[in-house]
Amino acid sequence: MNLYEDRDIGALIIECRAHNDEAFDELVRRYTPMMRKVISCFDSQYDFGELFSEACVALHSAAQRYDVEQGEVTFGLYARICVRNRIVDLLRSAEAAEGFLDCDVEQISDDESVEVGIVKRETIDTLLNSAKNLLSDYEYRVLILHIQGYKTAAIAKMLSRTAKSVDNAKSRLFRRLRAELGDISES
Repeated sequence: MNLYEDRDIGALIIECRAHNDEAFDELVRRYTPMMRKVISCFDSQYDFGELFSEACVALHSAAQRYDVEQGEVTFGLYARICVRNRIVDLLRSAEAAEGFLDCDVEQISDDESVEVGIVKRETIDTLLNSAKNLLSDYEYRVLILHIQGYKTAAIAKMLSRTAKSVDNAKSRLFRRLRAELGDISES
């Protein structure tokens, strides 16, 4: 990319930050080949349109956070990393939720009837759907991993975050869930 194009990208980024939809549309047009290439690297249950939407969200976020004044990392590289990370996070989140939400009738204890187990499963599914709508993607992933029994340090490592970030997310998510759904236990 030559210097003129760099300045042009910088100007588009500044316009995006000023909520200029046309500037963002131009960024999407320019970076669609890159986003398609990143998406093609993943084999997932999501269709291309869903992944492309997530890639556009990541591109927008990259435009909001990119430092146009620095010269060490091009916007294209930064955007590619942001898109890749967003897709990876989405797929990890889906895997975590999928592993948790599988209903295995054999896991129902012997003293429970199948009907009671199914009602419990439906209650859990309803609560998780409410949580998914109430929490941020990050908080929801933390919740799912916490429910699966992972400790803070393990969650932090799995999500490439600090333990403090995970603790803060737990505090926020439990506060929100209590306010919305009633008393729940953090243990």
